[in-house]
Formats: sequence, structure tokens, C-alpha cells
Amino acid sequence: MNEEPLLKAILDELKAARAAQTPVPLGFGSPPKARFIYANRQYPNCLWYFWNNAKNEHEPIEHTALTGWIEKLEIETKEFRGKTESKVNLTLRADKLYVIQSGSDTLFGRGLLHTLAKLPQEAFRHPIMIAVEAGETDQVLFCRLYNPATGKSVFAPYPDDADWNAITQKAITKIQRAHEASA
Repeated sequence: MNEEPLLKAILDELKAARAAQTPVPLGFGSPPKARFIYANRQYPNCLWYFWNNAKNEHEPIEHTALTGWIEKLEIETKEFRGKTESKVNLTLRADKLYVIQSGSDTLFGRGLLHTLAKLPQEAFRHPIMIAVEAGETDQVLFCRLYNPATGKSVFAPYPDDADWNAITQKAITKIQRAHEASA
């Protein structure tokens, strides 16, 4: 029995699998952990930023939109300035892993949650663009979602009497199911 064609086929499959993978950069770099992005109008030079704990200062993000695959949505309870607050954490995979964190009761956080809940489940199998947009007053910051392939914005205004627990759970469930279906 000639085993050479079988061995060649296995070798070809291994080469194809290796070619399909993203090459691992060699040399110095950053560890592959998520970078947290914060959205608010606290600083005059940016609408969202990274926080540098070592320097105890913000690092402005010049861009106003981030495009990537949404991997996870969760609500986290944190202690901040002596009180407990609920935070929205949206994990996106782009050039690296990012987590957009916002207060769950802010215009940005509520706009994000409501729009994610309104998107069809299959939308989470494609990249989504999340943009931060300043409002007319110094405190107002909006979240806008776009389809990066078409450039169309997703507009989903929410009612004043919205059930935020139900909306949040709906968005979390859609994202989880989208990933389960594609696995």
C-alpha cells in the first residue's frame, strides 16, 4: 500500500491551516489582554480614552469609532467614589481585544444597550462599528452603531419607561446565541 499520497494530503492540510492563522508577532509587544475604553466627556481633548493606572492619567483616543466583532456583553457592579455603580462592559475583538465600559444609566450606556437589543441576532456574526458622538451640552454623549460595510447607522430610540433589565438581558442573550450558532 502506497502511503505517500495520504501523508502528502495530511501535510497539505497542516500547511493550509498554518497559512490561515494570523501570524504571531515576534519580539517585544503588549500582552494579549483587553484594553478598557471609557466613554465620557470628562476630558476636553477626547470623547473616549484608555486609563493608564501607572501614570494615573487618561490616554486620549483620537478616533471616534471602533470596528470589531462583538464577543460579549456583561453588566459589572463596581465601587466608584464611595458608591456602587452598574457598568456596561462590551467586549470587541479588533486589532486587539477591547472592552468599552460605560455607566449603565448614562445616555451612552443606555443607547448602546438598547441598540444592541434591537439588532437581529445575525448582526453579531459580522463586524459592527461603535461610535461616540458629542451632544449639544457638555455632559451629553451618545452611542451610535453602524454597519461598517454599508455605512448605515442603526437608530433605535428608547422610550422613557424602558425596562432596562429586560433590554440588557435581551442584548446579552442575542450575542451569546449568535456565538453559539457560529461555533
